[in-house]
Amino acid sequence: MNISIQILKIMGLNISEKLVEKTLDPDVRIWRSVISMALEDVLITNQNRTESVLKGEAHDWFCNDSEDFHFVCSQADLEPKYVRLRYLNALEKGIIKFTPRQHLNIKYTKEYEKLRKATNKQQRKQHVKNIETLRKAISECPWG
Repeated sequence: MNISIQILKIMGLNISEKLVEKTLDPDVRIWRSVISMALEDVLITNQNRTESVLKGEAHDWFCNDSEDFHFVCSQADLEPKYVRLRYLNALEKGIIKFTPRQHLNIKYTKEYEKLRKATNKQQRKQHVKNIETLRKAISECPWG
């Protein structure tokens, strides 16, 4: 498994050593790859909607401390609290960051999902209005 240097720096020595171990059980290596891929996803710099949403979902996975996150970490033989702490530290230090356009793309997608789940005309109307506002903000948002 090839892991970027940036991920190794984010995760620190303890986790990095485990991520690059070669003599592991194949199942453990697979689960560690899942964590590595999630870390690669939060490092995405592209600002299109698809990749912004992918980045946002990976971010939420690290931040929400879900059962799924705990399961993956335990299968990878990594301490979930420590993995999450290292992620949050990288976020706090600005190593992992979101551009305004990425934030808008994530909000747009979430609002669209709410529209699809809306159960009445008034809810749909409000979501359409919110989507139009976000669409305009995205189009006016600089790419840099």
